[in-house]
Amino acid sequence: MARGLSIASTGVGGKDMRRRNVWETERVGDWAMGRRGDRGRGNCKLKIENCKLQICRIARSLPIFNFQFSIFNFQFPSPPRRVAPSRSRSLSPSFFSLAATLPLIALLLLPFAFAQSGRQPPPPPKPTPPAQAQGKRPVVPPADDTRPRRANDEPQEDTPLKLKADLVTVITSVTDAAGNQINDLTQKDFDLYEEGTVQDIAGFYREGQIPLRLIFLFDTSGSIRHRFDFEQRAAAQFFRNVMRPGDQAALMSVSSEAKIELQLTSDIDQLVSALTQLKPQGATALYDAMIMASRYLRPADGRHVMVVLSDGTDTVSTSTLAQALIEAQRSDAIIYGVHSTGVAPSASVQDLAGEFVMKTMSEDTGGRAFFPPIHEDQKKEARDLEEIYRRLAGEVRAQFVLTYYSKAEARAGSFRTIRVDVKRPGLQVRSRRGFYTAK
Repeated sequence: MARGLSIASTGVGGKDMRRRNVWETERVGDWAMGRRGDRGRGNCKLKIENCKLQICRIARSLPIFNFQFSIFNFQFPSPPRRVAPSRSRSLSPSFFSLAATLPLIALLLLPFAFAQSGRQPPPPPKPTPPAQAQGKRPVVPPADDTRPRRANDEPQEDTPLKLKADLVTVITSVTDAAGNQINDLTQKDFDLYEEGTVQDIAGFYREGQIPLRLIFLFDTSGSIRHRFDFEQRAAAQFFRNVMRPGDQAALMSVSSEAKIELQLTSDIDQLVSALTQLKPQGATALYDAMIMASRYLRPADGRHVMVVLSDGTDTVSTSTLAQALIEAQRSDAIIYGVHSTGVAPSASVQDLAGEFVMKTMSEDTGGRAFFPPIHEDQKKEARDLEEIYRRLAGEVRAQFVLTYYSKAEARAGSFRTIRVDVKRPGLQVRSRRGFYTAK
């Protein structure tokens, strides 16, 4: 503006002078404004360079980003030097480099920021259980297991309630005055006592609900040689009558030593075939055989039934009848005895002892002893024997199974008496006389 005044004062007049004065004035104003604009852009670039320097220093101090940037083969630029502001109006390439770098740095700093802030990542979703197969119901374990088991079994570890008492199994048969089996009773028709104290019946089952586990003790000693053939045939017919789907039976020979001829099986043909291979020989180790059979049945699930075909006379056993009965009680076995030689009108002392053994082993366990009559005609004896096995099979198939928890504080290994009554008048009940507590 001062320059314009000096020109005007020279006296050079006219329109050209005034126009030059206006042009000079505008040029001076543009120069002044342009200089101030260059200074502002220089300050902005300086601030950006300083910001890049601070970001590089922070990122280099974090080890995690050395690993992350090595993946992308990225290297931080060296810290920029402070430069004088340029008068150029265009943006420098370093500005575009910073603009491309900042989003990447922010993305890599994001997880670290979450970790430093103390926020926990959201927990993974819980896996959903697989859907039940169509047509199948989910298996729900019962709260209390009242199925029959041995009296001296330990309580199950997976049951929610640990019971101090033992679950006692009582196999029961009910007949009328004529000896016919009664099978239309319910749990309310029974009363159960232990040592004279009424007990709460925990489980009530019919024979079809619990499979049969039977072992047949066949006396093969020389004393029954004259009846051996039709006894084999009668026993074979018994297996055909008593076995049902799911039932199993085993065969044991009793002579000088007890031997299991056939393991538990549901194949009736195998049982009949094993019977035909038996031969009469040796003495009679009946008590040892009973102990062996009781221990054999003990781990098997189901109703334990022992059928003993013998004359009841033991000659070579190392154990006693009392020991054999204890093992039978501990295995929850019910014994049915069939006298092999029959009952003669003039029985000797030895025959009376054998009858006593057969009755005792049957009645103590809740079974029954059968004594076929002796005839001169063996065909009649065979028919009587077949009839006995038919009745025996009918009784096994009409049994009731009661279970209860014994809550008495009894000494370990002691014998506890049991009595079962039926509320319906005129009926007779057979059941085990007691059990031995767990040791």
